[in-house]
Amino acid sequence: MEDLEIFNSESFFKSPSSILVKGDNLDFLSSVEKFEPFVDFIYIDPPYNTGNNFTYKDRFYEGKDRHSAWLDFIKIRLEKARSILKDEGVIFIAIGQDELYRLKVLCDDIFGEDNFINNFMWLCGKGKKDEFSRTLQQDTLCYAKNRRKCRPFVEIQERNYKTQNPDNDPRGQWFSGSISFSEKRSSKNHKNFFAVESPSGIKWERQWLCSKEEMETLLAENKIYFGPAPDYANVPRQKIFNGEENQIIPKNIIDHCPTTRDAQNYLDKLLGEKGLFDNPKPVELIEHFLKISNTPKNAVIMDFFAGSGTTFEAVSRLNESDGGNRKCILVQKDEGNIFEICKKRVQKVIENEPLNTQSKDPYCRFCYIPCSQ
Repeated sequence: MEDLEIFNSESFFKSPSSILVKGDNLDFLSSVEKFEPFVDFIYIDPPYNTGNNFTYKDRFYEGKDRHSAWLDFIKIRLEKARSILKDEGVIFIAIGQDELYRLKVLCDDIFGEDNFINNFMWLCGKGKKDEFSRTLQQDTLCYAKNRRKCRPFVEIQERNYKTQNPDNDPRGQWFSGSISFSEKRSSKNHKNFFAVESPSGIKWERQWLCSKEEMETLLAENKIYFGPAPDYANVPRQKIFNGEENQIIPKNIIDHCPTTRDAQNYLDKLLGEKGLFDNPKPVELIEHFLKISNTPKNAVIMDFFAGSGTTFEAVSRLNESDGGNRKCILVQKDEGNIFEICKKRVQKVIENEPLNTQSKDPYCRFCYIPCSQ
């Protein structure tokens, strides 16, 4: 796998190129885990083990039932994925009901129970039904490499219904938004753990949803409310005026993304042919995960079960919307024409890619690396 030496040079990290790897993801992960952790965000949508035969072959399968075989299959890949994640990195793993609870126990062992963030449940449409119930959600387990170093998860929301102005702020009516964890839920080891002093001298020491520098800016702009004068004795909250965006803690129920059918129709239209790839995830879902996990604009994003290439399109959309230079690494085995479908989608996205206003290069250039098996 000599081609993978690209990861050993600074050119990959300095260039805007994204990479599509053709080959078994275990081979690829084994090749890159020797490098310093370099990935900020991983999203994978692995086989759900619904009873179909595996197309990935490992040395673990002989004599194993399907659950044990699947756990061996996913375990070695998650262990290697953890080794290439940066300390502040996160991983999102889509999974079905067949292996959800086994995967949770496995991930607790690999990443640590304390690094579990949540099960983000996407309401995917009409759902899957049997004679007893209908399952309306698809599950995505999220873990941090090191929760204490992980960036705070946030969701941007615009408020337009403020009706109060208790301190007669000349800027008009405002809404008070939470900007901290309770003292009990705060981690003293988190980088955003510090003290804030009210005008009356009361100190509030806890974990905040912003950095110390950001807090100092908010204080200077009179956007932190400590309660009525002269006591100023309330827990500090952020003042958010009409039309302003504020950061909230994301919900684990995702009900604003397109449905499975919507995603299928979109992909069929994009590729110009119906049914090339079944049950793709909507681009908006992965884009949502990228946003709430606060990925930096120069992040490296990886998907080593690339499928139809949804993750690449999500990264490209986010770069287009905020001027970022995130890079995407896709890995897809050459099976059932899926790699060619992924490649076609990547090329379709690149054809419509705008230029970076800060560079002459496209946001994401396509670089194809064959991965020997």
